[in-house]
Amino acid sequence: MYCLFCNNNDTKVLESRIVDDTLRRRRECLSCNNRFTTYERAEFNLKVQKKDGRIQEFDLEKIERSIKPAYGKVESQLIKSLATKVQRKILNKKSNPIKTIHIGKFILQELKKDDKMAYLRYATVYKGIEDPQILEKEIQSMR
Repeated sequence: MYCLFCNNNDTKVLESRIVDDTLRRRRECLSCNNRFTTYERAEFNLKVQKKDGRIQEFDLEKIERSIKPAYGKVESQLIKSLATKVQRKILNKKSNPIKTIHIGKFILQELKKDDKMAYLRYATVYKGIEDPQILEKEIQSMR
């Protein structure tokens, strides 16, 4: 890592800590003794295969937007946390591109663990449930 002050490439890490999904490092230049902070975040080139076969870039915000109506009025941090859990599951699948059907299943799994009503709201749209009897079966499967 190059020093921001003297451009020397000899620096040492004084402290490392994980903040959310970012690695924060406090560094010191061994030449000029100035200190500075760097932030590291992994970047993924993940693709999503739509039902019609089109390929798109993965967008975490799209997952957040799809979850939000199921929850109603809740803190955005809760939605971001759930979306991040889904993203981890997607990355663990190690499939690129990943099909949207898998993303939907991951969302349903996380919602089922977190909030049963949000799960039902999301499932009715995702699974296209319009028949009350099918909805009743879905409720029975949750028990």
